[in-house]
Amino acid sequence: MSDPVFDIAVIGAGPAGLSAAKKAAQGGLTVIVLEEHAKVGEPVHCGECLSAFATKRMGLELPEEVVALHVKGIRVVFPDNSSIIFREEGYDLEKHLFEQYLAVLAQGAGAQLHTSSRVVGMKRENGVWTLSTLGGEVRARAVIDASGFQSVASEFTGLNTEKTKTVMGAQYYMEDVPNDGYIEFYLLPRLAPEGDLWIIPKKGGRANVGLVTAESANAQKYLKQFVKEKGLEGKKIIKPFGGAIPASGPLRKTYGDGLILAGDAAGFTSPMFEGGTQLALKSGELAALTIVRALGKNPRPMTPDINDMASMTDEKKEAAIGEPADPLCADGLSEYEHAWREEFPPYVKLLAGKHEMYALGEQGLSKLAHILPPDVTGMGAQKKALIALKALAAFGPGKVMKIKSALDTFAYSTGEMYGW
Repeated sequence: MSDPVFDIAVIGAGPAGLSAAKKAAQGGLTVIVLEEHAKVGEPVHCGECLSAFATKRMGLELPEEVVALHVKGIRVVFPDNSSIIFREEGYDLEKHLFEQYLAVLAQGAGAQLHTSSRVVGMKRENGVWTLSTLGGEVRARAVIDASGFQSVASEFTGLNTEKTKTVMGAQYYMEDVPNDGYIEFYLLPRLAPEGDLWIIPKKGGRANVGLVTAESANAQKYLKQFVKEKGLEGKKIIKPFGGAIPASGPLRKTYGDGLILAGDAAGFTSPMFEGGTQLALKSGELAALTIVRALGKNPRPMTPDINDMASMTDEKKEAAIGEPADPLCADGLSEYEHAWREEFPPYVKLLAGKHEMYALGEQGLSKLAHILPPDVTGMGAQKKALIALKALAAFGPGKVMKIKSALDTFAYSTGEMYGW
């Protein structure tokens, strides 16, 4: 596997990696995808929902076999059992089949896929990466790390040394769970501190019932209690699954020499409900486009003036002319960060709003629910003004700006704003 030198090696065959591979191959680059598991999409780690806005944005036409249920939108349930809805169509996915579909698209565009190829080391010399995998060595001019929140590249290169804050996601894939076509998220701090719970429906009464919380050690205890309170105790659990989710926002560095991080590896998740699939798809595309453009430019350093050259020794002339500049140096890939910052919601601002929401506690959250209309889809200026007046009356002038910050985070939880 040491030859030839690929233009790009993508680490990880999830949504970010496969989106990157497809776009790079369409751009005329040679691409290899290295997936650590034996089969793409397995095991499944996430809640599996994706908005119709996301598929339209990414130009994806989902085959019916990857769709577990066409959903009407999202219902948010508060501690006193009051609720609001976002009417926004989307899909609960058969996530493993969805990722296998993305793999077919990437391979159809010309990318190679190697499974059972966990990356165990990587180094860059003379503008070329050598990646050591369990199946041998792979060489590439650029690497897109889409390996998940642990970020293989950050580990081996030291690109990011700070520890990423994570929350724990845990869920049961269950049978005989009733639904009305809405994905349900529950804000119940006593069962999901600094997180939320969900019921994501599928065809035939199947559903993912789960939660995300900062209290990793108590995740299973909280989930069992939630199942009990929803009247689902005794229903068949087909399988439990879950995993860690990045929660501190984009990493300090999302690119380096010959390297770009995408998806969870870059820390891209939606602050409110931790959705990451749409952000993964788009960041993979942006990563690929950045490298395609960089290789297309292939800049060279400025040639010295001919009159200056006349007075130089042969050695100085050689040094002045130099070798072609590395098109994949960090400066050459810096447009990636400009692109995602312009495209994605302001994570730091939204994370602050999420903390303000948690700080309300269960009583405050229920009060918040009652200043909102039952249906918050497409609210205009008049409805927003009315909500502001209700917030002033309910919480007082001292908390109005904090409530606004919390509601802004809600507003960015839609598919249009990369929420799911």
